[in-house]
Amino acid sequence: MKNLLQTTTKIAIVFFMAALLVGNNAYAQQSKSAVFKHADEAMQSAKVMKADLLAPSEYSKALDYYQDAEKDFDNKKGIEKVEKNLTEAVIYFNRSIDFSYSARIVFANSLNAREDALSAGADFFAKDLWLKAEDQFIEASKQLEKGDRDDSYKESVEAIEIYRQAELSAIKTNLLTETRKLIEKADEMDVDDKAPKTLEKAKSLLSETEKELETNRYDMDYPRILAKQAKYEAKHAIFLYTTIKKIEDNKLEFEDVILNLEKPVINIAEEVGFVAEFDEGFDKPENKIINYVSDLQMKNNMLMMKNSQQQNLIGHLEANIEVLKKERNALNYEFQSVISKRTADNKAKMQAIEAEKAELAKKIDYQTKINEKFEVVNNIFNNSEAMVFRSGDHVIIRMHSFAFEIGKSEIKPANFDLLTKVQTAIKTFPKSQVIVEGYTDSFGSDSLNLVLSQERSDAVTEYLMANMPELKFTNISSVGFGENNPIANNETKEGRKQNRRIDIIIKPTL
Repeated sequence: MKNLLQTTTKIAIVFFMAALLVGNNAYAQQSKSAVFKHADEAMQSAKVMKADLLAPSEYSKALDYYQDAEKDFDNKKGIEKVEKNLTEAVIYFNRSIDFSYSARIVFANSLNAREDALSAGADFFAKDLWLKAEDQFIEASKQLEKGDRDDSYKESVEAIEIYRQAELSAIKTNLLTETRKLIEKADEMDVDDKAPKTLEKAKSLLSETEKELETNRYDMDYPRILAKQAKYEAKHAIFLYTTIKKIEDNKLEFEDVILNLEKPVINIAEEVGFVAEFDEGFDKPENKIINYVSDLQMKNNMLMMKNSQQQNLIGHLEANIEVLKKERNALNYEFQSVISKRTADNKAKMQAIEAEKAELAKKIDYQTKINEKFEVVNNIFNNSEAMVFRSGDHVIIRMHSFAFEIGKSEIKPANFDLLTKVQTAIKTFPKSQVIVEGYTDSFGSDSLNLVLSQERSDAVTEYLMANMPELKFTNISSVGFGENNPIANNETKEGRKQNRRIDIIIKPTL
């Protein structure tokens, strides 16, 4: 009896271990990265869209399902349960992304104020105000998700005000206080003995910043940039002082100093594939490096454009594969039931598949035509005039050489040739919808920039309509975005020039 009990126990243990191994193998066969792949991609896309801020309720639900899936996977609760939670997570992540697109438009000014506060370091130097503004923004987003636009607007206006307070506090704490300390340190070191011009520039910028903060409460862009420049010049002055002192202490000749200055340029030139020559000074290697970087930027833009086209093609091919799978399954089903009479249901399935194939063929033909016309439009403009790229099916002409006078919206004769090319591009896609978008840099108040950008986009729209009789007013519209959606750094002169732009959006109708 005892032996029988021992034998039974051993068998039970063996079966238990076998079951455990089977369960473990089910998980071992599928790595976590493979199981969570689609959910991870959806989550990353949601983060890029700032869905946690713009669609917090939907994003939170997605995160709950995702975290439940993680717990179930780690605890080996069953792969079906894990996949069910991940499916729900993907659904809610995608919903949060969809909602974020419209929320970005509604909260454009709030996002702009938030970016400005971040740029000033408010998340570190004015943490309490920053967190308060974040909470206020999230509450505004929740109200918008519920469909309550009035409360959402009130909450977003309050968030903007707190972001501005946080930005101002950060400028004073991070930039001004630190700059004052650096200038005091420079004075103690007698920096003005060896770098007087740079130190004086730092002091002048600090004084100008303080004046701007007192007189211009509603536009922090300019004083923030001034404050950063003041801090930089104070550190720069100290660096120059210590460098000049080393040169003097080591009794270096001017030739040694110049040769040392050439070394960084030589290293950069070697990295990009040419030999830096200084027989005519620094201009030649400098221009070569600038041209190399410009060429890289152009190639990068072309790669991004081609990648977008490839993604569209991949999407259509995947859809084609799905249609073929359905057709194969239907044929298998038909083969199995060939002995019996073909049912009306089976006929309907085959008809639906044929309709899908026809629709897919139409989409592929549509994309082919857009690609061909896009190449035509792309060849109309040279690199100095405009950049042409695609966003989905939309063709975007970004006119970075379009120049308005500061604070004005009149179109200058210098822009006529460029606008003639724009007309040719629009004619390449007849009967399509055209949107003219106007943008400014960040200098000046948000409200004035918004008005100015609208006036500029209206001016371009009116010009196009006046010179294109075939362009109906129902097929063209204009919108000004002010200083929102910058494409370059507003802290540099070149960056601000790029942000003052006109974008022409063509929505093809073929």
